[in-house]
Amino acid sequence: MGQLDDKTAIITGAFGGIGLEIAKRFHREGAKVVICDRKAEKLTQASAQISESGERIQAVEADVTLEEDIQKVVARALEYFGGINVLVNNAGVLRFGRLEDIEPVAWTTLMQTNAFAPWRFMVAVLPELRKAGGGSIINISSINGIKAFPGAGLYCASKAAQQMLSQVMAMEVAEDNIRVNCILPGLVEDTEFLYNEIGREHLPEFFESLRPLHPLGRNTKPKDIADAALFLASDQSEFISGVLLNVDGARHLATNRPPAA
Repeated sequence: MGQLDDKTAIITGAFGGIGLEIAKRFHREGAKVVICDRKAEKLTQASAQISESGERIQAVEADVTLEEDIQKVVARALEYFGGINVLVNNAGVLRFGRLEDIEPVAWTTLMQTNAFAPWRFMVAVLPELRKAGGGSIINISSINGIKAFPGAGLYCASKAAQQMLSQVMAMEVAEDNIRVNCILPGLVEDTEFLYNEIGREHLPEFFESLRPLHPLGRNTKPKDIADAALFLASDQSEFISGVLLNVDGARHLATNRPPAA
């Protein structure tokens, strides 16, 4: 018996890193999984990693900032699996830069992807969660939403907005037995997410520079986030909603001063 037997979960941004790890973990626990991302080729590769046989897995090429694509993902879940029980809003983008130097277009990109898209996805699945008698929405956020990190101001703002939207939604849908929670990772050793901003050749040095800032002695791994997501998706957390769950090795208690690099 798996913890998510007979449940259907939608996971955005699932071609690699945190999203893929969550999808693999949910599938192992018995869930029917719908993954989406903008990169069709990588989605195919991710699907094979989640289920070699193709059982209980659907992959949908989608841009989460587009309403029609959100509806397409929801429709696929209903067509193949007949309902929705869990939503994991994992898709996100990161931009570094001082606030005075950031181009205005970056504001639009980050807010659309990190705040607007999770809100629209939550709204899109609510009717199905109500039909199911309740469900769990998990938004993958960041400690950047609760701490001011110089050089990451727009990312901080977008994640703070996501967290507030999540908590307001948690209050508004509690009467329907729908739970909404946020996971706040520290630095996750997710090469796909950081590749464009850091560059693959610089990632090992970057990860090592931030490791000492985590009191538990290491950076966050995608598996750490998947473990937390499984808990929040399962019945073990049936009385938990509106939580901002730090999964960061106590990084949120440490200095927010970035490395010199």
